[in-house]
Amino acid sequence: MRTIKLFSSIALLVILSLACSSSSDSDPAPSCESLSNATDAAEAAYNAATTATLVEKCNAYKTALQNEINGCGDEFGDLQNLIDGLDCTLPTTTGTLSMTVGSAPLVFDEITVTTTGTTRHVHGEKSNTTSYEINFDVEVGQTGANKINNFELRLFSHTYTPMIPSAFGNDWASNITVNSSTSVVGTFHGELESTTAINIQDLVNGVVNINF
Repeated sequence: MRTIKLFSSIALLVILSLACSSSSDSDPAPSCESLSNATDAAEAAYNAATTATLVEKCNAYKTALQNEINGCGDEFGDLQNLIDGLDCTLPTTTGTLSMTVGSAPLVFDEITVTTTGTTRHVHGEKSNTTSYEINFDVEVGQTGANKINNFELRLFSHTYTPMIPSAFGNDWASNITVNSSTSVVGTFHGELESTTAINIQDLVNGVVNINF
């Protein structure tokens, strides 16, 4: 009788152990909402990447897109198109990205150009300081007036965007004359306002003339 009871107890422990193992091995797959949220977060991190983190953030964004495809599907191929449009190699960009802010000339000597879908993103930094940064977008192939979008200039702790309408007559304007697969050339100027404080900067003689 003891032998039967002992065997029954061991069998019960084995069954419980297998049940617990099976439960831990069959955790529910991530929901489509959580996968989509992860993709959005990876995209935001990629768009905000610096030169030093660009490759890492780009690959993380690709992975998030692929995870969303694997978990939720991609009926119309939109996610795959985004993956195909991502180039996660650090581009070599040469040329000029400069302007005068107030009376101070500002030249960015570290320039990167990335293209996602039909949008080309231009990012500039100064190699000897972290206090200055410029970002803007142009749609691939578009030339003419006011083709620069999402312009931001960071000066120390403030981020500036175009002030529309201007306060003192230097209206925001841009003109892209070349926008090929290897170069962007154009000019820009206008008043900028801080996004966090009452502060206006006058930007003149903005030049983009870069090859990538």
